[in-house]
Amino acid sequence: MLRKIQFRRLLLLPVLIATVTVFGQDAAINSVLAEKDDSAKVIKLANLAYSYIDVDTAKAQKLYDELMRISTKLQYSYWIGMVWINRGFMNARVARDETAIQNYYTALHYLSKTDRIDMIAICHLNIGNISERLGKVEAKVEHLSEAIRLLQNTKYTTLMNHAYNALGVLFLNQGDFTRSINDFQKAAASSKEAKDTSNLVEALHGIINCLSSEGHFDDADVYGKKIIAVATASNKYMDLLHAHNALSEMYCKWGKAPLAIEHAKKLLNYAQAAGEVQYQIIGLMNLADGYALAKDYKNSIMNYNRALQLGQEKSADLQLDDIYKGLSGAYEKLNQPSKALDFYKKYIIYRDSASNEKIKKNSAELDVKYQTADRERKLSEGRLQLAERDLQLQKNRIYLYYILLAFVAVLVFASLLFIRSQHKKRLHKEELKAIQQQNEIQLLHALMQGEEKERSRIAKDLHDGVAGMLAAVKMHFSSIQSPNEISETEGYRQGMKLLNEATQEIRKTSHNLMPEVLLQHGLDEAISRFCANVNNSRGLHIQYDSWGKIDRFGDSFELSVYRIVQELVNNVLKHSKASQAIVQMSQQGDLLTISIEDNGIGLSDENKDGMGLKSLQSRIRAMNGKLEIESSKLNGLSAYLEFDVADLKKETVLA
Repeated sequence: MLRKIQFRRLLLLPVLIATVTVFGQDAAINSVLAEKDDSAKVIKLANLAYSYIDVDTAKAQKLYDELMRISTKLQYSYWIGMVWINRGFMNARVARDETAIQNYYTALHYLSKTDRIDMIAICHLNIGNISERLGKVEAKVEHLSEAIRLLQNTKYTTLMNHAYNALGVLFLNQGDFTRSINDFQKAAASSKEAKDTSNLVEALHGIINCLSSEGHFDDADVYGKKIIAVATASNKYMDLLHAHNALSEMYCKWGKAPLAIEHAKKLLNYAQAAGEVQYQIIGLMNLADGYALAKDYKNSIMNYNRALQLGQEKSADLQLDDIYKGLSGAYEKLNQPSKALDFYKKYIIYRDSASNEKIKKNSAELDVKYQTADRERKLSEGRLQLAERDLQLQKNRIYLYYILLAFVAVLVFASLLFIRSQHKKRLHKEELKAIQQQNEIQLLHALMQGEEKERSRIAKDLHDGVAGMLAAVKMHFSSIQSPNEISETEGYRQGMKLLNEATQEIRKTSHNLMPEVLLQHGLDEAISRFCANVNNSRGLHIQYDSWGKIDRFGDSFELSVYRIVQELVNNVLKHSKASQAIVQMSQQGDLLTISIEDNGIGLSDENKDGMGLKSLQSRIRAMNGKLEIESSKLNGLSAYLEFDVADLKKETVLA
């Protein structure tokens, strides 16, 4: 089973910061460490650390720690930045992606104090590529664009080749194969001229992936022979990794299982020898694909599980959705529906987890705001207590004076009388306000009921009157017995078409005025169908989700809530210029909540203060609910509705 096309690759740039002198023994390390702390020692440490980066990462890390100590002591911003770059490279190679990104950001902080554009560009390229591996495409675009801006019209041809390859990967993952091939070909031509084999292999890999994704397998095979020749000649393990990865994926898409398995095994062997965790996972997944293509589902499941175990051990979760989906398909082929369903559920949950990240982030921000407000409240209470103690001390001093005691007593008594009087006035005002609010609520209920009765009457008139008349006209037109003279004319066909469209529009209007689905199935189904109808007839795409079991409520309440959602969605259609919106409804106990969000320009100041929203607020208050609206040109419109439905639920009648 083939998964969604992805370019499984990772472009990471380690940094060779000076001419490397290979030290083969620990004596060389001790010799360098024994030297005095100066610039010459810094360069030797940098070369020595780099020589161990692919051989012994533990030694490399210790040497970089020593390099960091001396560079900090001597205030060498450039060398501090170089240490952080190579720490980021080592972390990324073992799939510690978040740590690697932080390392590169720290490197940027120090390198921004220098004129080394190439090193700054390397940081942006690596942050972008790791961000894509974590699913953060926007971050990839941001950092890639910055790297290209820095490298334009400079002598750093190799880095620009990296940037072209990264652009190609970006467009490939978006499915834009034409633009992707164009960028990969630019990188290939420039790399070949500069004898840059690593970037040439990267570019050829991209071209093969694009061509095979479009089904041009013969053309892809031509480039496959080229990439193997270049990688074999260079004898660099990263070039060989990319070459066999490209061929394994190509043959898998081509349906040639033996060749796909052969190159996947070579990819896995090279990745294990080099300690490349990410490519080990990719090799195992390619191998699982090949076995699935060969209908050897047991071996396919075994390799998917190996990839899953390795990904979980190293927290490398980029391909987990593919793994779960592949396991589900393999178990289905083995006629094990229970396991197939279990892994398919995991696939769905993992696939949808990205959309929940925004919710989690917002929740965390709200929690921080709440904790901050709570601390401020506690500080205010502490200040108040201190002030009360100071006041009490002052009173104690006053009580010491016998002459003022009587005056204070009279003053306190008079104050109490005044407070009591004010309290009575306040209670009286609150009673008047409550009566006024009750009258407003009753008036609003009467108006709402009147509006719904009028809507019902108009809907009935449209459905039984005008719709019936149009149907009768259509019947009369259809009964004409001159097919060769009238019914074949353009005017006749256009007239029948307009009659059909008019009948449908009247029925749609009638149903919107008095939706039968609301009375029969309740709020959940009615709002779901309303959103679907908007999707079918407008330029706005609305996603509707409901959470939990939505009870049935009184007809009047359900109709009022339905009208409110209608009005808010219509406001989005009229004013927001949005292309996407989401409507969500959930019920937890006696609390019914509805949220409406879009990606438009929000409401203008005139619309925010208009009579429509004020009327809507009044209706919602009359229903014992509340409405909160946030609007901005950048973030669009966000409306939140909340109702207490404790006394509004319908009793379920059991047959």
